Amino acid sequence: MPIVNKKINPNCKLGKINSTLERGVEFFMSKNLTVEEWMKIIQIYKKQGIQIAEQEYRIIKAKQIKFSQFIKKRIKQKTYLVDNYGMKSLNRKKGSGRYKKRDDSDIPGIISDLTEEQKREIIEDWIKSQRDKKERNAISKIKSLNISMKARIISMHRTTFYKKPKVRRYKYNNLKNTVEEILKESKFIYGSRKISVLLKEKHMSINDRTLRHYLKRWGFIIKTRIKKRQAESKNINTKFKDLVKRNYNPTIDNIIATDVSYIPGLVEGNNYYLSAAISHKTKKIESWCLSKNNNSQLVIDTLNKINKSNFILHSDHGSQYSSNEVIELVKQMNCQTSMSRVGNSLDNREIEYFFSCLKGEYLNHINTNKMNIDEIYNHIDWYIDWYNNKRIQKILNWKTPATAGAII
Repeated sequence: MPIVNKKINPNCKLGKINSTLERGVEFFMSKNLTVEEWMKIIQIYKKQGIQIAEQEYRIIKAKQIKFSQFIKKRIKQKTYLVDNYGMKSLNRKKGSGRYKKRDDSDIPGIISDLTEEQKREIIEDWIKSQRDKKERNAISKIKSLNISMKARIISMHRTTFYKKPKVRRYKYNNLKNTVEEILKESKFIYGSRKISVLLKEKHMSINDRTLRHYLKRWGFIIKTRIKKRQAESKNINTKFKDLVKRNYNPTIDNIIATDVSYIPGLVEGNNYYLSAAISHKTKKIESWCLSKNNNSQLVIDTLNKINKSNFILHSDHGSQYSSNEVIELVKQMNCQTSMSRVGNSLDNREIEYFFSCLKGEYLNHINTNKMNIDEIYNHIDWYIDWYNNKRIQKILNWKTPATAGAII
């Protein structure tokens, strides 16, 4: 039978078997056969049979050996390896066989040379290593337990171990950029309700309460109103009838409410005064003026900017509105004077509401007390333009005052 020289792979099945057999022989037999001795036994096996090969094996080993079946199996295995992988398969691998006996005769001398501190460090390191070993063993034991046993130990249902934790998905995260654009355009004045309406117009439906949670999660801070009020001087001697009687939504656009409100200025204690006129029907700011003085001229300038006539001018009992100059101008405009009851701000709710929006939504957040009159004027001009043309209102069916005025 021809012998083919092939390199054996130690990781293959036959290589592992060969290694196992060698370890078995080393355990039962003291002497390892050389390559030449193995080749002699293999040739006898091929020519004369397994029984003669076994006898030759025992003679070479020069030792009485039991386990005849093991010897025969080993001879057949070696023959198979030589026929398929060549004579190199008989070579012993590096590191196989018994380990060399360690010479520990120098240990007593090493210990005697150690100081007490060194001995203590060695003992401490050994104790720590033993503790780590115990912990690793405990962890490995826990890991080796099956799921049912682990669940039973901690009194938990087995299916809980198999259940994967749910990753919460935020349904409306795709709206973040659109919401941010709306907030920037309104300078973070709009709240969740109005943003929800604008999103609906863009075919992006989301409940305003749900949106409120998302605004908080996204870190968007909406400006909240800061209520401030200052006592005003009222002329209680002059009385005009209340022709409006809290008619905030008249069928005809013929009621304009007006009032004056203070705005903190650059110099402490020196306020600026804003006079404005608003339509009861459309909620549009018809005219406005800003001045350093709260006098009749401020009201006159405001009335002169109104491009209407034959309407009811409704105000409170401020001294400016009861002055002769203002009363005369109202007559020239073919208008009627109406005044709310003393101490009833709700009688003049429309203009009061506008001032609360202007201050609460915007002016109170920009520190007007550090600005001059020109800077404040520019801010008010932007807000009123935005209020008339961009700010939607629920009472107008979520339309702007300009849109509502165009429909009439």
